[in-house]
Amino acid sequence: MKKMFLSAFLMMLLLSNSKAQQVVPVYQEPRHQQVLLNKYVRVIDALIENGDTSLFHIHAAPSAFVIMNDVSYSNQEMGQPFSTVTFKKGHAWFSSYADGPVTHRVVAPKNVEIHAFDVEILGNFKGEFSSWKLMSADTIYNNEKSAGYRITLTAENPVVQFESRGPIVAILVEGEEIQIKQPDSRVDIGLEEGDYGYIRPTSAFSIRLKSGDAAKLVLIEVK
Repeated sequence: MKKMFLSAFLMMLLLSNSKAQQVVPVYQEPRHQQVLLNKYVRVIDALIENGDTSLFHIHAAPSAFVIMNDVSYSNQEMGQPFSTVTFKKGHAWFSSYADGPVTHRVVAPKNVEIHAFDVEILGNFKGEFSSWKLMSADTIYNNEKSAGYRITLTAENPVVQFESRGPIVAILVEGEEIQIKQPDSRVDIGLEEGDYGYIRPTSAFSIRLKSGDAAKLVLIEVK
């Protein structure tokens, strides 16, 4: 009887450890919600809250990341000790993963949330815009796959307009409400802080401050 109890206990420990070490693609991690998928991008909205720990998950596709709040949290790459990562709201960067995938997990502090967007670049846009060039905006990064920009709208300058662009993921990092208009497709998108919107390949579009004193966005454009 004692041996049976010990065997059952060991089995429970093994199952518990197996679950803790489960490794999944980032878009299958339960706290990373896939909110958009097409031939150009996969958009993942990640939210980890109040002491929760994500599963180990794999980042493999070239990706742009946008942090949505001031936060410090624990990060652990597979096989490595935990480290502390600190980001400011609006921080954004691109990772090519050219040297291979990265597998990690993250832990949110108590009473704190980690909110971020992961925009995976899945394809290239080789459209009809032969005159393509960088936007007249603050450039975060620029490579052969995509480019990232910062846009700030204010009461004095409430509208920006762009022409001949590839597919774009627009993320409202800070601000009450904005409106994105795409005349050729008759699509209007309203965004509030923390939201994202997808702008189809288009000849022209505009972004307007709809309410509040200012808005700060990050745009990820597929080339």
